[in-house]
Amino acid sequence: MTTTTSMSDAEINYFKKKFEALTHGHGLTAETLKEIYKVAQIQVSDEEIQAQIRAADTKGHNKVEIDDFLSVMNKQYQINAEEGVTKVFKLLDTDNDGQINGDDLKRGIALFGNNVSEEEIQEMLHSADIDGDELINYEEFLKIMTPSKVNGQTLF
Repeated sequence: MTTTTSMSDAEINYFKKKFEALTHGHGLTAETLKEIYKVAQIQVSDEEIQAQIRAADTKGHNKVEIDDFLSVMNKQYQINAEEGVTKVFKLLDTDNDGQINGDDLKRGIALFGNNVSEEEIQEMLHSADIDGDELINYEEFLKIMTPSKVNGQTLF
């Protein structure tokens, strides 16, 4: 399952400015895309970059125009957002059983420096538990994570 996270207007404007500054209106090459990912602190392999250029190059000139570039960045943003959710899920799933129970949740929240009552833990479990088993599986966890919670802001 993939998240539906998209870039914000501020992020779009940021990438437009970087695109224009680095390409001077001449389109984006693989080398320039690699530099932009580095500035944005997004790790992408050379093979992925070449594949993205090929996939986004609508004119066949081995370069990407601004609209195609924003599409590529948004796709990578979505991949990174889900990877972040996966890392948080694994951090919370302390017994590695693929599910988060109340004890997992309480320990995980404590790792973020927060203390919550047993009642608050039960409320969190109840609000996220779609199938009624009093556990949060990965699919349920992914559904409750919001873009702002995935992108570096407070998780709880």
